[in-house]
Amino acid sequence: MFVDASSGSAGKTGMNRALFFLFLSTSIPLSLAAAQISPGELIAGHARWEGVENCTACHTVGKSLSNDRCLSCHAEIDSRVKAKEGFHATVSAKLCEECHKEHHGRKFQIIRFDTTAFDHATVGFTLDGKHRTIGCRQCHTKKTLAAEDILTLSDGRKNRTYLGLSPRCSTCHEDKHRGQFEGKECSACHDTEKWKPAPKFSHDQSSYPLTGKHKSVDCQRCHKPGTDEFKTVRYVHMEFASCRSCHADPHKGKFKQECASCHSTEDFHTVTKKVFDHDTTRFPLKGKHALMKCEGCHEKNNNKKNASGELGFHITKFQRCADCHADAHAGQFANRIDGGRCESCHTEDDFLRVTYSVADHRKARFLLTGAHVAVPCAACHAAQKVNAKSTRQFIWEKSPQCTTCHEDIHKGQFEKKMPKGCETCHSVESWNSLLFSHEQTRFPLKGKHAAVACEKCHTRPNNSATLPVQYTGVGLECIACHKDEHEGQFAKRGTTDCSPCHNAEAWKSLVFNHNRQSRYELTGKHLAVACEKCHPKVEMNERKVVRYKPLGMECADCHAGKM
Repeated sequence: MFVDASSGSAGKTGMNRALFFLFLSTSIPLSLAAAQISPGELIAGHARWEGVENCTACHTVGKSLSNDRCLSCHAEIDSRVKAKEGFHATVSAKLCEECHKEHHGRKFQIIRFDTTAFDHATVGFTLDGKHRTIGCRQCHTKKTLAAEDILTLSDGRKNRTYLGLSPRCSTCHEDKHRGQFEGKECSACHDTEKWKPAPKFSHDQSSYPLTGKHKSVDCQRCHKPGTDEFKTVRYVHMEFASCRSCHADPHKGKFKQECASCHSTEDFHTVTKKVFDHDTTRFPLKGKHALMKCEGCHEKNNNKKNASGELGFHITKFQRCADCHADAHAGQFANRIDGGRCESCHTEDDFLRVTYSVADHRKARFLLTGAHVAVPCAACHAAQKVNAKSTRQFIWEKSPQCTTCHEDIHKGQFEKKMPKGCETCHSVESWNSLLFSHEQTRFPLKGKHAAVACEKCHTRPNNSATLPVQYTGVGLECIACHKDEHEGQFAKRGTTDCSPCHNAEAWKSLVFNHNRQSRYELTGKHLAVACEKCHPKVEMNERKVVRYKPLGMECADCHAGKM
């Protein structure tokens, strides 16, 4: 009998309800009463609570189902809700019965879980990367359970539950590093896309940050499999205090200081000056020497005394350039006062850029002037055999002439007539700036001839490309260059002299005098008669030519029919 201690109508209502239940219990058989009160059979897991005498185990009298009653049995859920962890903590405001329906029989599934629609992020573990592609039961298995309260459940519940996993990678995955990184999560270096490479790992976080060439070295070059049964790759407790931990000493112990004193990780062959400074030696490095690799001078000693082949750093002969460098001039300057030392003309900055100046060349047998000043040395000092070696010729037995370097384009035409050679007509300022004057020849240029280009008269014989332009032996007569417009009317002894009538000023500017130079003196009206009246054009040698001679001198010869 339930007694409500409240007074008034509320108390009467409670009393009436109690009497009603008492009536039912005395007047109706117990089995029939149970059937009337219970909405249905419980699931197999709750079967032990079957019967009206057990209703209050889940139900509260006068109220709906209580979450507290459910959680009092399901402690694994209760503890997670209170800790605000897991899925149930996100839906704690709901009643358990909203999702978990009861009284539908022993075989009814009170837990209906849609794995395809479930948002895994709600439990604090987002599925990303490769985790998105695997099935739930690949992770949620009896073997992967880690929570102590879940481990105490029966095997049947362990196989069904989704609780009890740890978010740590080691819950599901084997520790490939065999405890080397104990206390650190895998996610510090790896992500869920793939195990290799470790995209989150940076060697800068380690005790040995990678610099220079070390950055491009494959991990397995340093981190090699161990000798244990798993051949575990070693990552911690590595030896790196000295370069010799990984690298062989190419100097075979000759230098006691650390490699970093001279070398850096950028390039072993690029030596730094942290400790070692070549300027402290008897041969300070300057110019191009400072850019050379060590082995350029310090070659490997492969002799019998040192068969290991390490670099030889002790050099005894280095006082002269010739101690290391071959004489590029094959001894041409050996007779100089300084014995032909390279420093007289060259520096360590650039062998080809010499200090030998134009002023120095003035002391030589060939004075550089005019356009010669701008000519590169190699243009005159060409490569040829000197002392049986191929090199550039700098010393000549005889003083060089123009033809030593330049071709005689006149092919010897002036060899006998010009005792000074090319300099008779040309200067070193410019080949085309001539000192030559035609007044020096047998044909001074006057009148229109002074404006005529040289090549109009001086041509290649027969227009041959192989023959030089002809300057000597050119005919001086007019017909040597000009065609006889009179077709030989004034020829004497096979040639025609134009000068009695014409001059160089202009072809039509005549010096001819009809009264003195012809047999027919012009007088009277004849003085005003145009030349062509008496000298008509006639056919000569298949061309029209003015007829000057022979002409008749009788009046009838011109005035026929008018006499």
